[in-house]
Amino acid sequence: MDAPGKRKKFGDILVEGGLITATQLHQALAHGKERDIKLGEALLALGFVNEMAVARTVAKQLKIPFVDFDKIVVDPEVARLVPETVARKYKVIALGKRPGEVLVAFADPLNIFAADDIARYVTDKVVTCVGIESQIMAAIDRVYAGQKPVAKMEREVEEESAAVSVVNDLILQAVRQGASDIHIEPTAENLRVRYRVDGLLRSAGQFPLEMHPSMVSRLKIMSQLDIGERRKPQDGRLEIPVSGREFDVRVSILPLNNGEKVVLRLLDKSQVKIDLSSLGFEPDHLKLFVEHLHRPHEIILVTGPTGSGKTTTLYGALNHINAIEKNIVTVEDPVEYELTGINQVQVNRKADLTFANSLRSILRQDPDVIMIGEIRDAETAEIAIQSALTGHLVLSTLHTNDASGAITRLIDMDIPPFLIASAVGLVLAQRLVRMLCPLCREPFSPPEALQQEMGLAFDPNRTIYRAKGCPKCDGSGFKGRVAIYETLPVSTAVEELIMNKATSHEIFRQAQAEGMQSLRQAGIAKVLAGVTSLDEVLRVTLDTRG
Repeated sequence: MDAPGKRKKFGDILVEGGLITATQLHQALAHGKERDIKLGEALLALGFVNEMAVARTVAKQLKIPFVDFDKIVVDPEVARLVPETVARKYKVIALGKRPGEVLVAFADPLNIFAADDIARYVTDKVVTCVGIESQIMAAIDRVYAGQKPVAKMEREVEEESAAVSVVNDLILQAVRQGASDIHIEPTAENLRVRYRVDGLLRSAGQFPLEMHPSMVSRLKIMSQLDIGERRKPQDGRLEIPVSGREFDVRVSILPLNNGEKVVLRLLDKSQVKIDLSSLGFEPDHLKLFVEHLHRPHEIILVTGPTGSGKTTTLYGALNHINAIEKNIVTVEDPVEYELTGINQVQVNRKADLTFANSLRSILRQDPDVIMIGEIRDAETAEIAIQSALTGHLVLSTLHTNDASGAITRLIDMDIPPFLIASAVGLVLAQRLVRMLCPLCREPFSPPEALQQEMGLAFDPNRTIYRAKGCPKCDGSGFKGRVAIYETLPVSTAVEELIMNKATSHEIFRQAQAEGMQSLRQAGIAKVLAGVTSLDEVLRVTLDTRG
């Protein structure tokens, strides 16, 4: 167990922490002795302290974490490692697991009897945290009541407690199902909850409409938003540990005509260290991408619609080139993950910190590499191109359907073609395709007409796979996603087309003649490798050429 260190008396800790004076300590000790109550209860009764201040001071003095239950999700399965009687006796609750460790919140971390008793039930190393007693006891009530179905619980406990339990459970289940987003939306009849898993929304259940206000309030409290404001959109964020992993949760609240809709985006901090080789690049394309990442003065653009994984690719690129000798600066809206060793700027329009204004300041910071979350206007595009031409590697994104479309988008922004041809070195277009569940995918031999549609010579022995569905993949037939890429290097021939303001179709055909694989062709390669299905590739590449 993580020992708090040299054993100290509770009162001395509060005095050392400046929370009470020595005189107040003596008064509280006398008050407690007179009424036969503990020192903490006496201090609260006399009004010398409050629970939050005591818990934070104890945590600081003992150098152990403080836990605010308004900002975390307790994993019921982990909490129940400790019997309810023991949890109530010592006012403790197990919060969650990390590899080889269990986090446990104690109202009194100095209680050695509690520590010894907990060790009988928790075989992993116990990481001691400090919590507020009333919050711990409320969490105990929810966790052990949570063994009953939610519908029953709502009738048996107070509405607020039910909302806390439901919100916690929704987040836990979303993490376990690999969801990227949680949608909580009121309808005329009930409260509908959906998860976005592998890019598609699926139902996560329905709840009584009466629970909506308390659930929204709970989420506003967790993300430090105004619980009294119901007429304006609000955006917030919170950091929570769930099932041993740290999540950054973005909270968006939108007023509707029948209530407020809440969308939670779950960002797993453990996924920040992205390896380029795991994203889906074909070996030749990965080699090309890496070569361009080590060129000091050009722009690399990544294109695709919202949700196609562009930011993940850029973060993977930054991780690949991140080194002590490089000054890497990003400007993002929002900053999705915090990257160690990289300077990240969050766009703030209220403070006039736009992409363009941020870039002007960044250029005075002696950068080697600049990552721009998105080129949205001509001003940002011009600064990005000038940055590349003056010796910086610039990475950014554009919302276009394919790689060649990025070139014509810049031309449409009135960027001179000769600047585009000089600065842009590589353009990627990408999509995310769902991967077939390896446990239930089923093989079949595509008929001749289908093979021809795939652009393949007919082979009667060719086998590809399609989705089936099993409990492991929740019946979807898919588990996880992988990217497919269209990789367009700006060659001399492409430069000439840019200078002549060629159409995106002409640039596309030239790139294909030079060996570029279209998005659909990249998807077909994944089909032939048994990674995804043909239907899935057709679904995500309907709006692209080839």
